[in-house]
This record gives sequence, C-alpha cells and structure tokens, in this order.
Amino acid sequence: MSFEEFRTQELEGWDERAESYECLTARVTTQAIPALLASIRARVGIKVLDICTGPGFAAGAADAIGAIAEGIDFAPSMIATAKKRFPRLNFRVGDALALDAPDASYDAAICNFGVFHFTDPRIALGEAFRVLKPGGRYAFSQWASPKESALFERVFGAILKHADMSRIPPSPDAFAFSDTEKCRQALSTVGFREIEVTPVPSIYHGSADGFWDEFLRFSVRTPIMMRQQTIEAAAAIEAEITAAMAEFEQGGMLAIPMPSFVVSGVMPG
Repeated sequence: MSFEEFRTQELEGWDERAESYECLTARVTTQAIPALLASIRARVGIKVLDICTGPGFAAGAADAIGAIAEGIDFAPSMIATAKKRFPRLNFRVGDALALDAPDASYDAAICNFGVFHFTDPRIALGEAFRVLKPGGRYAFSQWASPKESALFERVFGAILKHADMSRIPPSPDAFAFSDTEKCRQALSTVGFREIEVTPVPSIYHGSADGFWDEFLRFSVRTPIMMRQQTIEAAAAIEAEITAAMAEFEQGGMLAIPMPSFVVSGVMPG
C-alpha cells in the first residue's frame, strides 16, 4: 500500500509547525531526550546523528555534554529553525529512509519520536544500523499505545467513535511500534544486539481552556484526520474530548499522562 499522500501531508504539516514546536510539541517530546542520550552513552567526543531532529533539541542536548552532534529532518522549515537555535551545529534536510551518509559514519544515532511517523520503520532502522560504526549505539523514542496512555486513549477513542475513517488517506499504523516486544524484534532483525527498553513517564502539560485547539497544533496526524470529517462529526469529537479532559484539570491547567519509552541497541563489533 502506498502512503505517499500521507507522507506529503505530514511534510507540509511539520513544515508549518517549525516556529510553534517549541511552545507546544516540545513540551512533551523533550522529556525523552535524557533517556535517549543515556541509552547511547552520550559523552564528550562521540559523533552523533539526530534523525528527525525537528528544531534540533536532541542534537543541542548532545552538543551540550560535549558530543559532536548533527541533525537531519525532512521538513526544511524545521532545519532552518534548528540552524537559528544551534548555529554552530550541522543541520541538513534529509530522509530517515535513505540517509545521506556513508556506512560506519557515526558512533551513535538517535531518533526522538520519528518512528511514529515513518511510512516504513524497518527501513529507517536499517539505515540507522548502516551508518553506525561497529560498537555504535542507536536509540529511538516512541509513544505508548492508547490503552496505556490517558491522552491517546481519550483522543483516539473519540475519533474512532465519531469519525468516518474511510475519508482519511491510507497511513501506517501510528502505534505499530508501541509494543516493546515488537521493537525488540525489529531491532534484532536488523542486527542490533544488547537491546534495552527504558520507560519515560511523559506528561502533557497545558491550559484546560482550549485543549483541543492546542492539540490540533501540537500534532500533524490528528489534523489530517479531522480535516476530512463532517462539521457534525468534528463537533462531536471535540465535545467528547473536551469533557474527558476535565478529569485532569487542576487550577485551570491540565497534566495528562501520555507515557513513552526509549528503545536502544548496539551494533555488533
């Protein structure tokens, strides 16, 4: 099945969110960065590739502890934003499914929530493996499944209840790699060894007023689905999600569990 339309819409969506990423999406995605860097044993002098770097936060964190970090992303606006934020680092537009680097180029590679968006995660894992030096480490973060995530359970539960999913362009299963055993198997199949899983208790913090509007700017996949729905269906989804989020409100603010985890492996040698 072709996911080209989905990939095009994802690229357009993330390209539009480069400037707003810091004050929305990064509030949650950056919570996994310490676990990513710990999993690759980040330290002074190692060469690290940050795949799906976005505005460059993970690469910047690796640089802050002395690693030689660079990043790629398929969205040009994200790369432009990363270059402004971390001007001395090397950022470039690139495709995680076809990395523009020779074999054995890096001591480590990281990918912060990119697997959630890949049209073929196994190809991306193979590319990460290819560019690592023998003994190199790779780590990626991924969201827990809706059954384990208060936020995703309520958001996607309402969407699946009211939306006409036949209107949505074909897309890969966002939570296919939310099964840690599947992640272990995929890394092992590619060739990684010493596979580890580290839980990350991520929490979405935000204002209770206008949560749904904010979440539509927080993500890309959800707006892609919502744009295809009738006015009536969209209103029903928003009403159900808004009501469900009241459970997590305190003093006008929300703190909603949306746990994630980091999976890592070592290239033999």
